[in-house]
Amino acid sequence: MNKQNESQSFFGDGDLNKDKLFVDIPDEQISPDYDRIPNGYDPMGEIYLRGRAFRSMAGGRIPWWVLISGWILFGSMNLLILLLVIVSQSFAPLVLLVITLLPVIILWRGTFNKISSRKRRKG
Repeated sequence: MNKQNESQSFFGDGDLNKDKLFVDIPDEQISPDYDRIPNGYDPMGEIYLRGRAFRSMAGGRIPWWVLISGWILFGSMNLLILLLVIVSQSFAPLVLLVITLLPVIILWRGTFNKISSRKRRKG
């Protein structure tokens, strides 16, 4: 086979009509807007997921066992730090108490919202 026949076997007719040649470019696809759960392995995704968990906890949209275990874990930790402040009679551990009080405040709001939503459903 010579070079001319070889190219024709791959590409077919060399004398195509110009009207038959066209390029079809699809329209730009618009992705649907949905609430995508971000990746927890990158820093911004982890911050978003923590905020989402705390919002659902403070809103009372979590199961009772999570609230009770949170009270046991965080409440006992704050109680121990409060006892440390009283026994040591200094204000240095008080800063630690204020910092660890944040999860307890979130748990308090969640418990209050869970109880109030249950009352609204009954009444």
